[in-house]
Amino acid sequence: MQIKNVLFDLGGVLLNLDISRTEAAFEGLVGNRALHRKLYTRLVEEGFLEDFERGAVDTEGFTKKMQQINPYTIMPAQVHAAWSAMLLDFPVERLDLLQRLKNAGYRIFLLSNINTIHLRDVYEIVKLQHGLDAADFDAIFERAYYSHQIKRRKPDVETYQFVCEDAQISPSDTLFIDDNAQNIIGAQRAGLLSYLHATNSSLERTLRHFLDF
Repeated sequence: MQIKNVLFDLGGVLLNLDISRTEAAFEGLVGNRALHRKLYTRLVEEGFLEDFERGAVDTEGFTKKMQQINPYTIMPAQVHAAWSAMLLDFPVERLDLLQRLKNAGYRIFLLSNINTIHLRDVYEIVKLQHGLDAADFDAIFERAYYSHQIKRRKPDVETYQFVCEDAQISPSDTLFIDDNAQNIIGAQRAGLLSYLHATNSSLERTLRHFLDF
């Protein structure tokens, strides 16, 4: 099987993440860990966070909800800062790696479960670190698929099918890389060659298992 296309996850694969930072930030805002876990569980059970990633909830709706469930008065800026505390950096070697893949003839794509606030702040990170504006960053990829924009999210099989059809690529010659096991299972069910990447680890080492570049 010859791999022609690579479909990347964003957070934990290209962009370094530390989700515990967001957990700690919200624990600080609500006052204690137990209450934070209770509120988080409630949001998950309601499907609110998934709705945010699917674009069914916008930035204002997310912010107001987080303010409403908090026992203390908090400002929108505090909500946004806590929510994006998990976003770290985009190492320059990963930018270089993407260009090397393109130079070697691979078609590269991005598929991320993401929301309006995180995408805004990811763009800010790559702007500050590498001088790339939003359009420049997205142009690195043949197409960047963001869940809140396409109204679909991983690990739904239909999401991968949509991407392959829209990008006009075959699942059988496409490598999908993600650091979430459920997303890998969904991609495999859609027929993609998939690899579970260790969060924030060496992407080049992962790619060397499959590609010649």
